[in-house]
Amino acid sequence: MSERKEQLAENVTLYLGDCREVLPAVGRVDHIITDPPYSDRTHRGHDGAATLLRDGAKRQSLGYGALSADDAQALARVFADAAAGWVVWMTDHTLAPAIQQALAAERRYVFAPLPFFQPGRSVRLTGDGPCSWTDWIICARTAALNKWGTLPGGYVAGEGWADKERMGGKPTRLMSLLVEHYSRRGDVVCDPMMGAGSTGIAAVREGRDFCGIEIDEATFDKACRRISDELRRPRLFAEPIAKPVQQGLFA
Repeated sequence: MSERKEQLAENVTLYLGDCREVLPAVGRVDHIITDPPYSDRTHRGHDGAATLLRDGAKRQSLGYGALSADDAQALARVFADAAAGWVVWMTDHTLAPAIQQALAAERRYVFAPLPFFQPGRSVRLTGDGPCSWTDWIICARTAALNKWGTLPGGYVAGEGWADKERMGGKPTRLMSLLVEHYSRRGDVVCDPMMGAGSTGIAAVREGRDFCGIEIDEATFDKACRRISDELRRPRLFAEPIAKPVQQGLFA
């Protein structure tokens, strides 16, 4: 059950609560685009490693729990029941196989993971081996979407992509591209683990309806503020702001 509901606009609704309880009550949406927590391995590596960001600042703790393979299986069932179209799920390389298997078990056509590459996003100060600069995007569709069309095979962060609101969040420009590519104008995009609301901001910019769910109240309040600010931004001729430019993957 939802602990709180915020109707920020006629087509933008946010719910405070656990998506496993809230999403079935909300009912069907067109697409799910989400960036939930990653695996325990990534969380422990992030919070425990001596690592600097590109600006020399020490990396902050994530402040929320990791997902297990069992969690991924349970969430895949909830997501597949709710989404009539795409499920677009960001994760790490450890959890990606479990998510692929779980979505396939829900009769979704699952594509090979897409890379989101952020050059130089962190610098390892201890240990050995390469830093991890890549997140993975699992895209799965229903059989009815087999004529959707060709889409990019990955995404590369560029200048101006460092606008995430909290540690572990994703750039709004990336989320705008995912919303643009995996939904149509007027569709309902849902982020059932929306964090600080970057997917919601992207949905507003791209002319989609949005449904967001977040379990942490402080983070929910932050998402409400950020999406409300975006809704108040003036639109030239009532059109979305200019779309970000997609760089070539191997540019």
